[in-house]
This record gives sequence, structure tokens and C-alpha cells, in this order.
Amino acid sequence: MNPLVAIRAFDQSLWLDFISRPILINGKLQRRIQDEALRGVTSNPAIFAKSIGDSADYDSAIKALALQGKTTDEIYTSLAVADVQAACDLFRPLYDSADNASDGYVSLEVSPLLVNDTEGTIAEGLELWRTVNRPNVMIKVPATLEGLPAIRRLIAEGVNVNVTLIFGLERYRLVTEAFLAGLEDRAKAGLPLARIDSVASFFLSRIDVLIDPVLEKIAAEGGEKGALAQSLVGEVALASAKQAYQMYKQIFAGPRWEALKAQGAETQRLLWASTGNKNPKYDDLKYVENLIGPKTVNTVPVETLDIFREKGQPAVRLEDGLDKAAEVLRRLPELGIDLEERTNFLEEDGAKKFKEPFAKLLESIDKKRALAVATTVDEATMQLGQFQAAVDAQVEKFNQQNFTAGFWDKKADLWVQDEAGQHSIRSFMGWLRVAETMVGAVPEIETFVNEVKAAGFKHVVVMGMGGSTMAPIVFKASFPMGEGGLPMSVLDTTDPGTVREIEESVPLADTLFIVASKSGTTAEPLAFGDYFYAKLKELKGDKAGDNFVAITDPGSKFVTDATNAKYRRIFLNFPEVGGRFSALTYFGLVPAALYGLPVGEILERAILMMRACGAYGPVNDNPGLKLGAALGVLAEQGRDKLTLVVPDSLHDLGLWLEQLLAESTGKEGKGILPVAGEPLGDPSIYGNDRVFVYVVYEGQADEANAGKLQALAQAGHPVISIRMKDAFDLGQEFYRWEVATAVASAVFGINPFDQPNVQSAKTATDKLMKAVQEQGHLPEGEQPAASENGVDYYSAVQGNGAAGVLKAFFAQAKPGDFMCLQAYLTETPAVTASLQELRQRVQQALHIATTSGYGPRFLHSTGQYHKGGPNTGLFVQFTDDNPQDLPLPGRSYTFGTFKNAQALGDLQALLDNDRRTLRVHLGHNAEAGLKAVLAALEL
Repeated sequence: MNPLVAIRAFDQSLWLDFISRPILINGKLQRRIQDEALRGVTSNPAIFAKSIGDSADYDSAIKALALQGKTTDEIYTSLAVADVQAACDLFRPLYDSADNASDGYVSLEVSPLLVNDTEGTIAEGLELWRTVNRPNVMIKVPATLEGLPAIRRLIAEGVNVNVTLIFGLERYRLVTEAFLAGLEDRAKAGLPLARIDSVASFFLSRIDVLIDPVLEKIAAEGGEKGALAQSLVGEVALASAKQAYQMYKQIFAGPRWEALKAQGAETQRLLWASTGNKNPKYDDLKYVENLIGPKTVNTVPVETLDIFREKGQPAVRLEDGLDKAAEVLRRLPELGIDLEERTNFLEEDGAKKFKEPFAKLLESIDKKRALAVATTVDEATMQLGQFQAAVDAQVEKFNQQNFTAGFWDKKADLWVQDEAGQHSIRSFMGWLRVAETMVGAVPEIETFVNEVKAAGFKHVVVMGMGGSTMAPIVFKASFPMGEGGLPMSVLDTTDPGTVREIEESVPLADTLFIVASKSGTTAEPLAFGDYFYAKLKELKGDKAGDNFVAITDPGSKFVTDATNAKYRRIFLNFPEVGGRFSALTYFGLVPAALYGLPVGEILERAILMMRACGAYGPVNDNPGLKLGAALGVLAEQGRDKLTLVVPDSLHDLGLWLEQLLAESTGKEGKGILPVAGEPLGDPSIYGNDRVFVYVVYEGQADEANAGKLQALAQAGHPVISIRMKDAFDLGQEFYRWEVATAVASAVFGINPFDQPNVQSAKTATDKLMKAVQEQGHLPEGEQPAASENGVDYYSAVQGNGAAGVLKAFFAQAKPGDFMCLQAYLTETPAVTASLQELRQRVQQALHIATTSGYGPRFLHSTGQYHKGGPNTGLFVQFTDDNPQDLPLPGRSYTFGTFKNAQALGDLQALLDNDRRTLRVHLGHNAEAGLKAVLAALEL
């Protein structure tokens, strides 16, 4: 048997004398608990100095905390507490188990600067106990004379205490007295004694390190004393431990102890500390194998633990040679060695050995903190021409209103004046500080990623709509897959061809499916989940749930359903964060981490932008406010088409911005329309409704776009340029744009967090789906206005054949209008190319903005603007026969029928809002149908 496991038969517990974030995240600590019977963890300032100060593992967290204005001490405490909490959670099942013998504890030490401060130790001990907020944490307190009253008080308060830095027998006796007195104080107060656990940490190897050189010097002098000294070399520490154990047995017996025991008290076990061998002459396991005995703990460093696993010989030896142990201690004075005096020195020296690395650690953190707070955000460059004065006036107006402070105080009257609207706004402003919360969740996410990889998964599919998938799409497109990451696919369409393509391209049995739905009721991701769950059930039976993860809000029905389906994990997001503002929550960061990205660094950049926007105190220039004010003022003056210009590597940033801006601002006949994916052209093809936003990487050669943008600025078009250092700056840009969107909405006087017109398309779809369930098919529609080459054209405007209908439809275009292509089709390069050609031809001929989106994706993003924004759109909807249709498990309809119902429902919602629409049904072959449309198009 593994010696680490076998030692449990002798009622001794092995604790690990080490903690660090990597072993918490990579599963090593969990495996030691499961496979090696590890029963606890101890930490101290020297350990944290090594794990935090001497590595880069905590750098992103340090920077993020520093940017929040945390002091050096607060940063250290936050990091240490987070690690201890995570370790406590790993040990919690052991702590809760019925056969547990006071194990499952993780120790956290008070500051070594408090070693001689009783009141300071009590205050910090109580504060750490409350902050860690785990019943299986132990607060470490030094066994100094000043520490003894603190130990008594903390025990009386119900705090588990690990008494550290015990070197001598007399001091050990005083420690047990403090423990007993604390229990008695608690009993007198009528408080329970059960589960108040404590250990007395007796330090060993340091005793021999101090005493052995003295003995060896005497031994070298020869004679009788020399012989005696030689016989005592290497024996003093073990003798002290064995004598301490005899004292333990005496102290925790008799009437005084029995009275406490009757009230549920447990003994204060001896813990052997400093058990790593420091003398190469001695056996590596000297302080482990010789001290095995019941009701004891041995806390050992990683190296010693591994040696014991390989060659340990567990057996009870703690009471072997008691006479010899007593003889060793009795005869030391004959050699002029006062053991109590020497151990008092060890106590002082031990405190010093903790103070020095702790000071070094704080110095290291402080340097990193100073570098972080000196970091600044690059300002956007704004070439606003004739609009500059109006934008400056709006910024000044906001500043006079103290807008930034009110923004962070969630003062909803900055946006709207009605009570219901203000309540809605306050209910959805959790995104303001969610990045801070997610910094603390990074270890949890990274631990989950390691669990997934250890379980053998080889691919990830994220399934959702709108805000639950936009950020993962951007992360995947903007970053190469990280080292150790998993390939990722994103499914955000009910198009059966796309569903089939994903099914055929991934190893189903080894794929992790993330079902992402904020409300837990969104029809599309639930349909995706049901489809692939049925496929996995065919492969894995009752284990199908192992391949599924849910991300949703607490309390949603989906939580219950996912629990019943035995999903591997359910991440509960934040009800006060709307979907389009959720990029920096679990919705964005869990997929990013699985893809191999260091999400802590992304969050660090986001918090840098939070700081710049006034999250932690007054700022002179708020970049989010300046961008939002500019966009709002420009839109009010007719420049309401935000044309995004990006390099290919940031192409999908447009998808995210489309939803954020369009769904937030497109209501009450107002709004900003994001225009993404339009090739940049000559100034002559643009109307006076454009503002150009250029997002690019620093140092990236992009002369073609740069030259064209300069020409546009010279022609009087507003141009805003934002430069990113690297892809990690997406964290700060997500945040800049979220703030800017909220600020622009304040310029309009609208609620940026509702979507009043989105439901109309859902309602129309639901009505159609009810008809499908009753009749078995969608209702028959109107007759087409024209039919040619297998393509049907449906429009209120009439014309001669396909060309006539198209010409009559586009003849409605006026300056300031835009065309929106809504493709309820399978996304392929050929389809996308045809849609782009159509956009270019319309733009060149009519000089109007063009947008394009695949349905039903846009229903959860720009769909709000389409119905609630200004009535300036010409909407062209493309559908087909869904040649690769798929059945939906548990439903009487297929994916294709569902998608067609969504298309018709959206079309009805557009018509109900008096929008100009053209539906083009492409038949069985969408690619050929689109070419036929292009051939018929005459502008």
C-alpha cells in the first residue's frame, strides 16, 4: 500500500506544508487528497513569499487589485485568502465526512509583524476568520508570550487556531493552558465547543540545526563530556517531541479535560512542524517516521512527502525509546546547554525568518503595484471637424453634472426620468464592476479548465445566442488558440446545415458542449442542448451529462433541468448584467479559458479601463465618456451610421459591437447603427450620415485604410481612431465601448439596458410555431411578386419580373437610409461573398450604408434597432428550403421549420413597425439562388 495512505491506520494525519495557486488549479492538490490521503495544508509567510513573490503566477491578479486602488497589504491578504479559500473548498468533503477526525483544515497565518502584539493578533485573527469564511480554516498564531492571550481569546470566539513556532516544552504547556482556558471561557458564555479545533505546531529540525553544532564542538574536545555530547547529536528534537507527546496525554486527561470533552470539545493535537531534513547526514524521513503516533499531525514539505511515498515505512514509533528521550533532555544541562534558553532564541529567530521573507514579499508586491498604477490607457484620436465644438459642449455639460460620479453611483436619472425606467436601469448596472468579481473567479475557471482537459476532452462547442456567444466569437477570431487550449466552435444559429456541419466536424464523445442562456428560457440554445444531449445519450447513456456545461442566471428553470440532466458544471452568472454587457462574465471568460487564453490578463486590462473611467476616484479625462458623448452628439446631428474599420484579425469585433450598440440605442426612433464588414471606399460614395471608427493594433502596417481614413477626415467625415497594444486589450475595449454605449444613451435620454422591440419577433415566431404544432407545417404564405430561376420574391412593391421587383424596392432608398441583408442561410464562404457583392453594388450605386447578418443570430442583437430605431432601413430577407434539415428531439418540428418560423416572425415584426421589406426565397440551392439575384439586380 502507498505509505501515505497506510499511515492513516495509525491515526496520524499528513498535512502538506505548502500552498500555491498552480497546485490548486492544475489538480495536483486534489489528486493528493484523493490518492495520497492528504488531510490538510499549512501555510506561512515564507511559503507565500515563495509562491507569490518568486513567480509570475499572481501578476495579473496583483495588477488588477492594484488598479482597484488596493494597498500592498490588501493585495497580499486578498491573494492569500483566495488561495486558502480554494484549498478549504477542496478539503471540505473531508472536513464534512462522518469519519473525519478533525482534519480537512487549511492554515493561514496572521502577519509576522504582529508576533509581539496581542491585540493586533486578536483583531487580525478575527478578521481573517470572517474574511476566509470557511469552517475548515485555521488561523495560525505564534506561541509567543504575547500570542498566548490571543490564542485564548480566539478559541473563546470559536476560531480554529494553529499555534505555531513552539520549540520548547514549557512553552508548549502554556499553549495548552491557553487552549483549555479559551474553551472554558466559551463554555461559560454558553457557547458550543464542538468543532472548535486546534493544533500545537512543535518545530523540530530547527532544534537540531541549533543544538548539533554545539554538541559536535564539545564532542571534538573528547573526554567524558565529549562522549556524552556525541551520544546526544541529532537526538534533541526527537526527544523533545516524544516528551511533548507524553505531556499531551497527561494534559488531555483528568477531570478538567473530561468536563470539556463532555461538552463536545476535541483535544488540541500536536502537529510536528519543520520536518524537512536540513542535515544531509540524517535520513530524509527522520522527522516523519520516528514521530508516527495516534492523534497527531505531521506537516511536511512537498519533497519530504514525495520521499515518504516512495520509501516510507509507516509504523507507530512515537513512544519508542521514551527512557532514552527523557535521558537526552535530562543530561543536556551537564554540557552547559540550557534548552529553554536555546528554544527562546529559536522562537525569536523563527519570527525573524518569517518577517524577512514577508518583508521581501511585500516589497515585490509593492513594486508590481506601482508599475500597475502608473499604466495609462491610450486616448482615442478624434478628428471631428465641424462637430468638435458640439461634442466639447456635451462633455462639459456632463462634467458640470458630475456625470462620472453619478454614473458609478448608478444614478438612473442620468438617462430617464420615469420611475419604472430608472428601476430598470439600476437593475442592469451590475456590469459596471463585474470584472472585479471575475478577477476572484479566475482560479475557479482555470481549475475547471484543467479538470476538463484531465477528463480527456478534445473540443469545445459554445451554444447560445446574442450576448452569450458574441464574446467567444471575438476571442476565437482575435487570438490564436492558447498553449494547452482546446479547439472551439460556436453555434448560434438554428440553421440545420450549420448544426450538421458542427456535428460532423467534432469528436462527439470527447466534446464539451456549453449551453449558454442568461434567462435559461432562450429557445435556440435549449434546442441546441437537447439535440446534442440526445446524440451523447446514444453514445454514453446516463453519462451524457458529463459532456455538458450550463451558463445561466440563478433561479432559472434551466438550472433545474441541467441539474436533472447531470450536467458536469453549472456556472451561475449575474442577473444584474444584461447579455450584451456580459463579455467579461462567465459567458465570455469560460470559453476563452477553455480556448487557452489567460483570462486574468484580459480582466486586468478591463480594470485598467475601469480606473481610467473613474471607477476608483475622480479622473480628468474619462475615455468612455468622451467616446460616448462624441457618438451620441454625432448621431443626433445625423451621423448615426457608425462604420467600423478594423484589420482582418479583428473582423468579428464588429459582431459584438453590432449587438452592444444597436440593441442598447436602437429604440424610441433613435439609435446608432453599427456598420461592420463594409470595405472602405472613396469619400464620394458616403452620405452625410457616417462616422468612421478605426480600431487597429499599434505598429500594424495598414497603409491602405489609414490613407482612406485621412481622405475621409479631410472630406469632413468624423474619424475616431483607437489603437490596441495587443489582443489582450480587448478587455479594455469591451469596457470602453460598454461605457460609451451607456453614455451615448444618456445623450439620447433613453434606457440602454432594455430591448422593448425584441419580443415582437419572438411573439410572432411563437404564434407560427403553435400553428406548426397544430397543423404539422407553417401556414401557407402570400403569393410572390415575382418568381425566376427558382427564386421567389415577396414584396409590397411591384415590378416586372425579378429585376423589376428589385429595382422598385431599391428605388425607395433616400439619403440617410441603410440596407440590411438578413440571411437565414447556412454560412459558407460562397454565400458570404455573394452577400458582400450585393452590399458593394448597393453602396456604390445608392451611397447608403449596408449591413449584413446571418439569422437568427441578429434577432438577439441588431433586431432591436431594426424595429425600434429610426425607420430608415430597407430590409432584404433571404431564406431557403433547408436542404440539410435535421429533426429536433422531443419536438414535432425540425431545425429548418424552426428557422423558417423565426424568419417569418421577424418579417412580420418588421411589417408591423412599417418597415420596408423584401423577402427572397432562394429555393433548394442558396448559393445558386444568390447568383440569380445578383444577375437580376439593376441599380
